[in-house]
Amino acid sequence: MINRRTKIKEILLITHLLILQLACYGQDLKFFNQRPKKNLFVELGGNGGLLSLNHEKIHLISFKLMLVYKIGLGCTQDYSFKSPENYFISLPGNLTLCFGKRRVLFELGLGATVFLKVNDPFYEFSFYPIIGYRFQPLKANKLFLKATISLPQNLGSSNFSISNSEIIFVPIGISIGKSF
Repeated sequence: MINRRTKIKEILLITHLLILQLACYGQDLKFFNQRPKKNLFVELGGNGGLLSLNHEKIHLISFKLMLVYKIGLGCTQDYSFKSPENYFISLPGNLTLCFGKRRVLFELGLGATVFLKVNDPFYEFSFYPIIGYRFQPLKANKLFLKATISLPQNLGSSNFSISNSEIIFVPIGISIGKSF
């Protein structure tokens, strides 16, 4: 009889502790879920060419992990800076995971960009891994900063052009924008 009562007490104690733990975790997630879910930013260099305008959607997976979707519209030119002959519209898209506790997050993921030549039916596709570091605000309408490195498999030997074409691809991108 005593064994059975002891077991019931142990089960009730464990259940009570689990409920308290979940309640505390739920409060943390409630605070965490108040962070902005979207970013709108301008990126200099990086996977959008020389300059791009981007939109990100953030999905919170847990307190320390976020899934980020990015799509953008950018522009770049051919390799000759002084007298470029060709201009390109770029369409970058990314899927990344962000790890961290508060505002400063490490970013790791994959991306792809389609470069469309203006006034010509030519396009170039580039696929690449992404490594980055971001400052993601905890409240809406605050400053968003990000630095990334994207190294496509078809990056030319000059490290600034896609191989077998003259498209400029700057592997390092600096972003600044607004979270909302």
